[in-house]
Amino acid sequence: MKKINFSQDVLPHLIAVIIFLIITVSFFNPVFFDDQSLAQSDIVQWEASAHELMEYRAETGEEGLWTNSIFGGMPAYLISVKWGNQLIKHTHALFSLGLPHPVRIIFVSMLSFYIMLLCFRVNPYLALIGSVAFGLSSYNIIGLTAGHNARISAVSFMPLVMGGIHLCFTRNKYLGASLTALALAMQLRVNHLQITYYLAFIIGIYGLLQLIYAYKGGTIKDFSQRLGLLVIAAVMAIGTFFGEFYATYEYGKYSNRGASELSQQVDDEMNADGLSSSYAFQYSNGIWDPFTLFIPNALGGNGTYPSDSETVQFLRNNGVNNQQLNQLLSRDPRFRPYWGQETPTTYYAGAIMVFLFVLGCILVERKYVIWLVAVAVLGIILSYGRNMAWFNDIMFHYFPGYNKFRSVTFTMVMPISSISLLGMMGLQKLFELKWDKDTKKKFLIALGSTAGLALLLSIFAGTFSFRGPYDSQSQLPPELLRAFKADRKSLFSADALRAFGFIAIFALTIYLNRIGSVKKTVLYLSLIAIGIAEIVIVSNRFISDSNYSKTYKSNAFAFTQADRFITQNKALGDRVIDMNGSFYNATSSYHHHLVNGYHGARIRRYQELIDNAILPEFSAVAQDMGKGSIPDFSSTPMLNMLNTKYVIEPGAQDAMINPRALGSAWFVGNINYVNDADGEFNETKTLRTPATTAIVNQREVPQGIGTSTDGTIELTEYHPGYWKYESSNTGDGFAVFSEVHYPKGFKVTIDGEEVDMLRANYILRALAIPAGNHTIEFSFEPKIYKVGSGIMTVFSILVILCFLGAVYLSVRKESAL
Repeated sequence: MKKINFSQDVLPHLIAVIIFLIITVSFFNPVFFDDQSLAQSDIVQWEASAHELMEYRAETGEEGLWTNSIFGGMPAYLISVKWGNQLIKHTHALFSLGLPHPVRIIFVSMLSFYIMLLCFRVNPYLALIGSVAFGLSSYNIIGLTAGHNARISAVSFMPLVMGGIHLCFTRNKYLGASLTALALAMQLRVNHLQITYYLAFIIGIYGLLQLIYAYKGGTIKDFSQRLGLLVIAAVMAIGTFFGEFYATYEYGKYSNRGASELSQQVDDEMNADGLSSSYAFQYSNGIWDPFTLFIPNALGGNGTYPSDSETVQFLRNNGVNNQQLNQLLSRDPRFRPYWGQETPTTYYAGAIMVFLFVLGCILVERKYVIWLVAVAVLGIILSYGRNMAWFNDIMFHYFPGYNKFRSVTFTMVMPISSISLLGMMGLQKLFELKWDKDTKKKFLIALGSTAGLALLLSIFAGTFSFRGPYDSQSQLPPELLRAFKADRKSLFSADALRAFGFIAIFALTIYLNRIGSVKKTVLYLSLIAIGIAEIVIVSNRFISDSNYSKTYKSNAFAFTQADRFITQNKALGDRVIDMNGSFYNATSSYHHHLVNGYHGARIRRYQELIDNAILPEFSAVAQDMGKGSIPDFSSTPMLNMLNTKYVIEPGAQDAMINPRALGSAWFVGNINYVNDADGEFNETKTLRTPATTAIVNQREVPQGIGTSTDGTIELTEYHPGYWKYESSNTGDGFAVFSEVHYPKGFKVTIDGEEVDMLRANYILRALAIPAGNHTIEFSFEPKIYKVGSGIMTVFSILVILCFLGAVYLSVRKESAL
C-alpha cells in the first residue's frame, strides 16, 4: 500500500478544491448569501413546460413519458424524465460537493480541468491557473446566464473525459479507462449531444496522433491494448445512457431534426434530412470574431457603452433622457459597441492563456502541439459557418450527424479548451527546462508575439475603421457616428493595453523566479493571483446584479386573471394559445396545455403545419386582437381541431373563449383519402371543415370504415401519457382526437382489446370505433423506457464499481496520480 505524504499527495489538491469553492461562492455570491437565483430565460421556458411532468412525479412517484404542455403534445424524453442512471446523477452531485445547480457547473468545470492537467503532469499549483481560466471563461458564463445549463454542464465534463483518456494511454491504463467511463457517463447524462459531438473531434484527433506515433515507435501492441480498454470504457458509459440515447435517436427521426416525409421541402429551416444549412449557420462567427479569445473588446464586445463615453454624452446633450438612453443602448443594435459583422457574443480564453499557448507551441512535445493546434483551428473554422462555406458546407452535407446541430459558434469551446491545456503544458515545460539562452529566446518570442502585439494594437488602434454593420445604413448624425468610432477605439485600446499589462506582469514574475530573485512559493502565489485576477475581471463583464432575482420565476409563473378564468372553466383536453409575444413561448404551459411552446426539437409534422397553417392563424388572431375586434375563429380550422378553447389576450389579464374549438374528440361524416404524405399535408392545410371531414392516407387507413356521426366521445381521465375516453354511437364511426399522433410507443385499446392507432389530418390521432358504448384508452408505453432504464442501472453500477476498483488497485500498486 502506498504511503500517503500529506503535503505532497493531499495538500495541493485540498487547496485547489478550497480555492475552486471560494471562487464559485464569491463569483455567484447572491445565490449563496442573498437567496437569489440566476434569472435564466431558457430555464424558465423549460421549467414551465416540465411543470406538468414534475407535478405528476411528485404526486405519484411515476414518470410521465408524454406531456401535453407544449405544441399540442410530445414525448417527454427531452423535457423531464428520470431514467435508470440515477446513480450517475448522485455521483455528479458528489463530484460537485453538493453545490446548488446551476452554479455548481462552474465548480465542476474547474475541478475537471484541474484533474485533466494532473493527468498531463502539470504541477498542481500551476494547474490552478488553467483550471480557473477554463471554468470562468466567458463561454461558460454567457452560456450559464442564457440558461444553457445542459450545454455548459456537458462542457464541464469534457476535460475529465480527456484526462482519463490521456492517463490510460500514457500511464495507468486501468485507472485512466475507468475514469474515462465515469467522466463520459456523467457527461452523457446531462444530454447535450452537440457538445459530446465536439468532444469526439478532440478525442479523434488525439487518437489518430497516438496511433501514428505508436506505429513509428513500434508500440502498436501496447496502443491496441489501451485503446481496447478505452473502447470498453466508452461502451460502459454509453450503457449508462443507452435508453435515453435510443429514445432521443428514435424521436429525432420524427422531429424537426429528422427527414421530412414530404417530397418537397416546405420549411426553410430544414432540409431533406435534418436542419438546413442556412438555419444551422444562422449564428456564425465573423472572420475576426475569434480574435476576442485574446482581446475581449476587440470588436466592441456585447455590452453597452460606458456612462462616461462620448456616445452617452452626445445623446444626453441632445435631449435623450435616462429611460430613452437605456432603451437605445440595450435594445437598438445601432447603438451597441459591437462593430463586427455577426453577433456580439464574446468568447474569451484569457490573454495570459494565449501567451502561454504560444509558449506551449514552442516548448511542448510536437505531437501535443499538432493535436491542440489542430483542435483550436478546427473549432474556429467550424465556428465560421456560412462565412467559410467552402469548408463548412462539406462538413454539413457529408460529415455524419453534423447537420443535426445548429449554433456553430458553440464550437469555440474547442479552441478555448485547447488554448488552456497547451498553455499550461507550456508553462510546466518552461519550469522543467534550464534557463539557458535557447529557453530565454523562446520565452521572449512568446512574450513578444502576444504582449508585444497587444501593445502595438493599443498604440496603433486608430488605424482600424471601427465601422459597425449598421453605421452606413442607420442615417444617424455624423457627430454620433464619430462618437461611436471614438468609443469603440477606446474599448479596443483599453483591452489591448490590459492584455499587455497582465501578460507582462505574469511573464516578469516568471523571469524573476528563473534568475533567482523570487522563491518558488512566492512564484506560485503570484502566478495564481495574477492568473485568477485576469480572468475574473473580464468574466465579471458578462454577469451582473441584473442576472439575479428572488422573484424571477414567481413573476414569470404568476397566476393571472386570465389563468384563473381558464382554470375555473376548462374541461379535460382543452388547449390554450398565448398571444403575449412570440408563438415560441412556453411560459403559460406552467398552468395550461398549449398549442404553442418553446423547444428545439418539435415533432416534424407538427412543425410543418405550424409554419404553413398554424402560425398564419396565430398571426391572424393577433392582428384581430390588435385592432380591438373579436377574432374570426371560423377562419382558424387548425387551431380549432387542436381544441384551442382559450386565447390569452395581450397583457395576460384576460382570456377569450374560442366557441369553435372542436373538443377532445369527434366523429366525422366524411373521409378524404389521399395517396401519400404530400396529399395529407396539402389537403390538411387547406381543410376548412375539420369537424365533418378527415384527411387520411389510404396506405395507413383501410377504406370502407363506417362514418356514422350519431354519437359522442368524452375524455374522462388524463394524466401525462394516458387518456381515457367514453364513447357512445349508434353506428360504426371514425373518430378524430385532438391529440398529436406519434408513431412509436402507443398502446390503444377499445374495451381492453388492443387496436391500431390511426392518423388523420396529418398530425392527429384517429380510430375506427364500432357501434355501441365503449371505453377507449391511449397509453404511451415505449418499451425503450423500461428496457433502457434497466440496462442503464446495470451499467451505472458497473461503471462506479470499476472506478472504485481501479482507484484501490492504483493505491496498492503505488501508481496513482
